Amino acid sequence: MECSPIGTVRTPLTDPDDAPRQGQWDALEGRIELDSEYEEALAGFDGDSVVVVWWADRADRSVRSYERDGVRGVFTTRSPDRPNPVCLTTCEVLGVEDAALSVRGVDMLDGTPVIDLKPPVVPE
Repeated sequence: MECSPIGTVRTPLTDPDDAPRQGQWDALEGRIELDSEYEEALAGFDGDSVVVVWWADRADRSVRSYERDGVRGVFTTRSPDRPNPVCLTTCEVLGVEDAALSVRGVDMLDGTPVIDLKPPVVPE
């Protein structure tokens, strides 16, 4: 399996303990800076929001999460601490400039690798 970053997230967050549990419920702003080769991939972008697929590169790789209710398997949680820490965050798009998106609702640390961007699924 091969997976390469397409860009990086810039946020004011540097410590995992400061990151909100769910970015979409927070007003924290950041910037998604794509590698220049992906600038054309933003052509036609007109969404109010974007799903950011990112790699929690500084996450703990343990396979258990400890919750208030006792031990729970990591697959029953939304924790970024997973065997393969692929995470999703839906962000509000504030603007697009060149190969970058200004967004609100980030929950990832500064320098986090972005592996994909997707439009959100909107119920019909």
